[in-house]
Amino acid sequence: MKLHSCLFFLLSGLVLITPFAGKGQDSTEPGEEKDWLEFYYENPTPDRFVAQMKDWATDGTLDNDHAKPALIAFISQIIRQNRDKLADWYSGLAGLEPPQMQVMLTAMLFSRTTEADEILKEQFGQAYEDQKQETQKILEMPLDKRDTVDMLWGFYYATGSPEPIRRLIYCFRFVNAPDKPDGVAVPEGYVPLYKELPAFAHNSLVANGERHPRVVEILQVLLEKDESLLDMEKAGIREVLKELGQLAPGKEA
Repeated sequence: MKLHSCLFFLLSGLVLITPFAGKGQDSTEPGEEKDWLEFYYENPTPDRFVAQMKDWATDGTLDNDHAKPALIAFISQIIRQNRDKLADWYSGLAGLEPPQMQVMLTAMLFSRTTEADEILKEQFGQAYEDQKQETQKILEMPLDKRDTVDMLWGFYYATGSPEPIRRLIYCFRFVNAPDKPDGVAVPEGYVPLYKELPAFAHNSLVANGERHPRVVEILQVLLEKDESLLDMEKAGIREVLKELGQLAPGKEA
């Protein structure tokens, strides 16, 4: 099994969706279980991990190219939170088909843990060490690169932390970016990916804010207290909160 083809082809496709969100208002009925992945941070249950992975293998989720970026980021953070369980999880998933195991292996890479390093280096040797040096942290991946935004949401679903939300807000910095940067030959009619980022960030924040009160809370706290926000980022947050009906009086400007 070659290292490159096994681990890292997963991030090659252009995916501008949020596979586990954007469903509108939360349709969960009283007493009905929320989606395990999307709401994991509210009630972490790592003991379900192996069974859930096997379920995703059976229902096709692990084979869904659109879902893989968010899945990889999500799993990477579950691994970080449960390093002592990784060896058992890896053994328990040995029966997955190779294309499905690729999701787990790539998540192990992005987990950036010594426990994952030991397993992957034993399997792939120096090739893994070389790839590790080339792989960026999820929160540092360029926003105008393929799959980054979906990976940020996967990160959030696992942790509920404000860091991926703050990173998403950086997308609003592209709102006035030029269609044709100086010195760059852009084909006629071509729209750079970075031009789509503000609208995509807005839509994904609204979709998730409708389902996750914590997203709204994070946006409100950032708008109130984050002194590093640029004016265009503040404006972007206000537009999201306004659409969600959560913009406090006096915060419009």
